[in-house]
Amino acid sequence: MASIPPSQTIYIRNLNDKIQKDVLKHTLYGLCVAYGRVLDIVALKTLKMRGQAFVAFSDITSSTAALRQLNGRKIFGRPMQIEYALSKSNIVAQNDGTYRFNEPHKHMSGKQRKQLLGLTGDLAAVSCGEKRRQSEGADGRVAKRRVTEGEQDESSDEEIGPAVPQTEASEDEPSLTLFVTNLPENISADVLTGLFQQYAGFKHVRRIPGKNDMAFVDYESLESATAARGVLDGFKLSAEQAMKVAYSR
Repeated sequence: MASIPPSQTIYIRNLNDKIQKDVLKHTLYGLCVAYGRVLDIVALKTLKMRGQAFVAFSDITSSTAALRQLNGRKIFGRPMQIEYALSKSNIVAQNDGTYRFNEPHKHMSGKQRKQLLGLTGDLAAVSCGEKRRQSEGADGRVAKRRVTEGEQDESSDEEIGPAVPQTEASEDEPSLTLFVTNLPENISADVLTGLFQQYAGFKHVRRIPGKNDMAFVDYESLESATAARGVLDGFKLSAEQAMKVAYSR
């Protein structure tokens, strides 16, 4: 099996393909940003690419830390399988001046990736790098290319991840239960569970009958509840809607 050199971009597979793309990207951002600056996240819903994602970091140290710490971690009921990406992401290529605007961009399916890495036993290591670029292409779709081609920017900084934490101290008394508001009307309990179960001590999500935009989340310790609130308060579940997380009174 051919080895994969370290890369600023990691490739994640075995993701739950029933989760909405925006929610999946926000969740991946929340997990990965702890290890360094996240430049871009690509999660496609095409037939061959569903259940897979690419996360580009600003440096290899950050991508390596994320790979080592998050590989095997469960989100939305499935353990993530993480490797380095086989090719350079668009945003990384643009930053280092190697991006080719006229080059066709294709994403590699899991089966193609296995074949390329030599699991079929018939690929030579010398030609592996070039075939990766031809098969997988650059995996990030960044704003500059979208503006050039008139495409919509789906991975801008405004659409991904938690809002900047507020500097004002909260006057709320810490509680084992969090009160979550300003949720999208169609968000499911499974999606909320996937977001909040990332923090140790998670117990369960309780929906409020007739109030689809609110929920309670219970933890076993104040430390766990505080950690979850600190990250997820202001987390954007859509481009214009950030959920609010407070201690329950």
